[in-house]
Formats: sequence, structure tokens, C-alpha cells
Amino acid sequence: MNRYQFNEEKLEFTRVRPNIKTILKRILWVFLGSVVLALVYYLIFGMFILSPAERNLVRETQLMQTEYERLTNEMNTLNKVVEELEMRDRSIYGTVLHSTPLEVTREADISHYRKLLEDPSFALAYHADSVFGGLEHRAALVTRALYMAGNEVYGMLDSLKYLPAAFPLRNPPPESMGATTGRRIHPFYKIPMEHTGMDFLAGLGTDVLATADGQVVNVSRSARGRGNVVEIAHPYRGYTTLYAHLSDIFVRKGQFVTRGMVIARVGSTGMSFMPHLHYEIRQEDRIADPVHYFFMDVMPGEYRQIMLTAYNTGQSLD
Repeated sequence: MNRYQFNEEKLEFTRVRPNIKTILKRILWVFLGSVVLALVYYLIFGMFILSPAERNLVRETQLMQTEYERLTNEMNTLNKVVEELEMRDRSIYGTVLHSTPLEVTREADISHYRKLLEDPSFALAYHADSVFGGLEHRAALVTRALYMAGNEVYGMLDSLKYLPAAFPLRNPPPESMGATTGRRIHPFYKIPMEHTGMDFLAGLGTDVLATADGQVVNVSRSARGRGNVVEIAHPYRGYTTLYAHLSDIFVRKGQFVTRGMVIARVGSTGMSFMPHLHYEIRQEDRIADPVHYFFMDVMPGEYRQIMLTAYNTGQSLD
């Protein structure tokens, strides 16, 4: 903008021409203003307003992170399924059915993908296929293992009716299950003694059920020791079951019984601390832990609770 100054001698306005210093100062101010404007533009448009390419990258990153979380959830679910299968196989099928343990290789570990989320230059889409592949492979292994186990059990179906794989009481609650096999505090002697079966708390007169098909090989009545007893032999791998401290007995020696048949009622005969059923399983005269033989009547979560109760009960009832 031009500046003018009034000339008193000529009585007119004359144009004031800036000197070099003024011109340099103006140039400096223009330069500094341009730098400030450029900085403001960068802050506004460079940091807060994304370009189309940056928006696409952010959207893809969010999609990949969502996919990663979904894959993680699926993997955790699959891990739980496999762990339940392995637990059942180790504690039940391997012990009871003497089947070959399921072998499921854990090859799909995606924990190392988490660090990719911390890398701004990662390409998670490239690795997603690997995660999917691991999941599919793991699922295929589980399916194959289940198929093989199913075929093995299917071939044994005719013999399974002789396997003592049910509760000796009708729908007993988990809290009614007492000490299982092992050293337990004797209720009368108050010292650790070997307990050869599992105790079930129940009211007097509760129905006692045969846990598998078989033939009654012993019926005895006594006011001492195990009290009134029924023993059943099952024609499968040398299994026998014993039911003690009974009140009424409804079977006789030599009689054939079927799983679920009422054979007696709960009592407190013999050396019994309170009304309950003492239940034993033996295989070839070796004591077997009944806890591992209830898989026909319980789900995995219930089975775990039964195990905790049975193993953490320190005193037996007989």
C-alpha cells in the first residue's frame, strides 16, 4: 500500500518511497506469516484431516483388528473344547474304556499376532490367512479325533451296557457326593484309613440303582462292617460293583439285573456314621475310582465339580 506525505512548500501530497530497511522488514514479515500459515495448514489438514489414502488405511486397520479379535475368540472357544475333550479322554475314556488317547496338536497359536497390532506398518491381512488356516487345521484334527473315538466306542456299544458308567442313585446333586477312594479320616477311629469306594449322602429309603447290567453274586446282611451289602458282577473286563450300608434289599444271589433297576434302598447299617450309600467299583479285584465312571450321566462342568467335591472331602462316612 502506497504512503503519501503533504509537502508544505509545494502544497501537495507527495509519495513516500520506502527505504531498503523498511522493504526488508516487510519481506521478513511476509515470510514469517507464510511460515505460520503453512504450519497451521499442516496441523489442521495434516494431523486432523486424513487424506483418502490414509482413511482407507485406517479403515482397513480397524477391520483387521476386528477380525483379529474375532479369531482370538474363536481360538479360545476351540481351545476350551479341545481341553474338555482331552480332560474327558484322560480321566474317563482312557481309564474306563482303555481307549487310545486323543492326540490333538496345538498348532494354531495366534498370540504372536498381537505384536503386529503395535506396528503401524503391519499388513495383518497377509497373516489372516495363516490364522484361519491354523483354526481350520485344528478343527479338522478335533473332528478326526472325535470320529476315531466314535468308531471305537460304536464297536463297543454291545459291551457298554455292562460298564458301570452311571450313578447308583437317581440324579444325585453334586453336594451329596462325599469322599472317594484314597486315604480319608475314619469317622469313628479319627485316623487316616484307606477308603475303597465313594460315599453318597441320601435319606433313608432312597432307591439304590444298579449302575450296569450284570448278575448278583453276593447278598449279605450284617450289623457290623459294611452292613447290608449287594455285589454285582458285570461281564465286561472283570468289573464288579458293591453297594453297602443298605436297608431293604430287593435282589437275590444269582439274579440278573439291568442298569437303572432298583436293587435296594439307602440305609445306615453296619459301621456307618449316618445314612448314606457306600459304592465301590473293582476291575479284576483292583479298586477303581468311581469318580471316573459317571460320564454317561454328567456334563464336563458337572464332572469337574464332582471331582473337586470328592477329592477335597477329607472324612469318609464309614
